[in-house]
Amino acid sequence: MNKRGSVSGLLYSLVVIIFKLVILLGGFTLTKFGFYYANVVAVFFVIPFLFLAIYQVREKDFNGIIGGREAFRVALTVLAVGAIILSAYNYLEFNWKYKDIAVQYYNSSDYINVLTEQQIKNPDKIKTENFPAIINEQITSLSATRSTTAKLFPYLLIGLTGSFFASVLMKKSSK
Repeated sequence: MNKRGSVSGLLYSLVVIIFKLVILLGGFTLTKFGFYYANVVAVFFVIPFLFLAIYQVREKDFNGIIGGREAFRVALTVLAVGAIILSAYNYLEFNWKYKDIAVQYYNSSDYINVLTEQQIKNPDKIKTENFPAIINEQITSLSATRSTTAKLFPYLLIGLTGSFFASVLMKKSSK
């Protein structure tokens, strides 16, 4: 049972790593999709793998009958394997490329435009002469651990919810 969940977790991790490498190496990181939506899409990739793992365990290990608790355990196995592998990958990816990309972004005109919009909305809090200090503060606060944690939180939120719903929908009782 745990073997099938682990394999599904490995497959999910592989799919997400390939997806993220395409975004990163294809130069799409600072596009609207790559910047705002790529991580969310990668998180939602887990949903089909949860259903697939529960289905495989139900049909091959339990002869078509699986309880909600066992189904949830399988889904959590997929989630745990994915969390471990993707956390390690996100940490390595940040140190490999994303730190340089973040520095490039904070020094770009796009970020100056964001600061200018914030200054217009909050003229008392943000001053134009403070822009270099704000940019420097953003660059010095870059951390692989914070980045990995920020990507892990939505994964756990969506993953736990998806695991619960997948286990409820995929359970089958004996007749």
